[in-house]
Amino acid sequence: MSSTTQAHLPSLGEHQRDEVGHQLQAMLVELIDLSLFGKQLHWSVTGPLFRPLHEQLDELVDSWRELSDVVAERAVALGYFPDGQSATVSAGSNLDRLERGALEDHVVVRELTGRLADVAERARERMDRLGEIDAASQDVVIEVLRALEQQLWMIRAQFGHVGRG
Repeated sequence: MSSTTQAHLPSLGEHQRDEVGHQLQAMLVELIDLSLFGKQLHWSVTGPLFRPLHEQLDELVDSWRELSDVVAERAVALGYFPDGQSATVSAGSNLDRLERGALEDHVVVRELTGRLADVAERARERMDRLGEIDAASQDVVIEVLRALEQQLWMIRAQFGHVGRG
């Protein structure tokens, strides 16, 4: 990177920039994988709640894609180039794999809330870590966390009764 380009980057040390970049990269990978997971659920849902879940999953996927763009753009603004390619996402995501095939609506809700809660928990850990390094990047992760926790609340509020014995 030229010294002219370097001079226009936010004033973080190289170690700090790398750490922030790695935290943002991990968040990006999970958001991309979450969007792919959401599409898989969207295509697989069956049962009486098919229509509201099918439509809500499209809204969630759109949100996760927008959030991933915000995260990636913050990384680039810091001089860190994120990788959202399929091989990177596959190798770096902590989301459990979903088997192909039809899934009853209560299973979709259970799988969605579990994975969404896991991603939100890791986002909270990243938020805490970034608070020690770069408040602007922390703010991006706070935005992600706020959206994920709101989505969890709405899913629980709408479908909390699904799958109870």
